[in-house]
Amino acid sequence: MNYKFTPADPNKIDGSSFHGDIVYATPNEIKHILGEPSWEHNDGEDKTNMEWYMQLEDGNAFTVYDYKEGKQLHPNGRVEWHIGGHSRFDTHLAKQLLSTALQQAKDELDHQMNFKRAYVRL
Repeated sequence: MNYKFTPADPNKIDGSSFHGDIVYATPNEIKHILGEPSWEHNDGEDKTNMEWYMQLEDGNAFTVYDYKEGKQLHPNGRVEWHIGGHSRFDTHLAKQLLSTALQQAKDELDHQMNFKRAYVRL
């Protein structure tokens, strides 16, 4: 299942909040799945360095953001990403879809690396 994530209008995220859903990934991995952040100021000075405003197929908005990392994020460093939304249902669904997309991207990269290793051995 290849889910296509769609950017949300910033007005749609008003009133969203954290409901306990998180994913772990690098900034590069999240960018690969969601595209460039809706907001980015990666200096560690704010509560967040990067944030994406996204929406589900039903139009409900959700956000993905780092929270209080307190440092500049390294592009390949593992980060705890919070998922915000208007309901626990929306954030849980967003987490499931994002986790699946991250795993599929990892599997694809592993497959490519194995292919390259096999090719080098020839």
